[in-house]
Amino acid sequence: MSGLVKTSDREGIVEIQMCRKPVNALNLELLEEIHNAIDENTGQGAKALMLSGMDGIFTAGLDVKTLLTLSRDEIDIFFKAFWGLMAKISKSPIPFVAAMTGHSPAGGTVLSIFCDYRIAAKGDYKIGMNEVFVGLPVPMILYKALSRLVGENKASTLTVTGSLISFQEAEQLGLLNEIVEKDQVVQRTFEWLSELVQLPPNAMNLTRLTAKSELNDWFDNELGQFTTSFADGWFSDEVQSRMKYIAENYL
Repeated sequence: MSGLVKTSDREGIVEIQMCRKPVNALNLELLEEIHNAIDENTGQGAKALMLSGMDGIFTAGLDVKTLLTLSRDEIDIFFKAFWGLMAKISKSPIPFVAAMTGHSPAGGTVLSIFCDYRIAAKGDYKIGMNEVFVGLPVPMILYKALSRLVGENKASTLTVTGSLISFQEAEQLGLLNEIVEKDQVVQRTFEWLSELVQLPPNAMNLTRLTAKSELNDWFDNELGQFTTSFADGWFSDEVQSRMKYIAENYL
């Protein structure tokens, strides 16, 4: 690994920390390191996993500046890794929790909604699926994952407007499960998982997967074809022009 991810194991509960400065922007290398950390620790008998970020940031989402330089084949590889990570988190055979140490817009929100639980930092942080703002339509699977947490009406409003909301509002809606002091996010996540893994593991994990069965069925049946069409859409005039505008004016 190149140091974009750090792992630590406490009693079989493994923290996978994203460490790509300054904002954990998701490029292919970071995605691959997260994939590898999940596979390695799950294969070595971890009881549970948590995905965390750095002080004040979980992840700011896709590394737009880098993605705009990629070829069609490279974009296809990237989105297969990105959507594959969502599937891997959702279908994890062991509990998987997001320890959200700060801002979590766009891709940060997307990864978190496929986790089993979301514990976030107290503070002036933002979360939300602002895909429409950056020119991308919200795919059905993301809408379904969000509406599973906040309800159809609120999910529709949040996705269509591309709104970013405070962590406090997100907790009220059910998008976040808990908010704690920033320096306690990882510790509280460890405590929550420590209690969970005391339950009979087979019953607990089968029930977790039952709760996400609709999402996981989509990943099993539709993911391969979808990632190709999503990558195609990346090169539409609307997406490219909007992404370039975002890169020039916001990043």
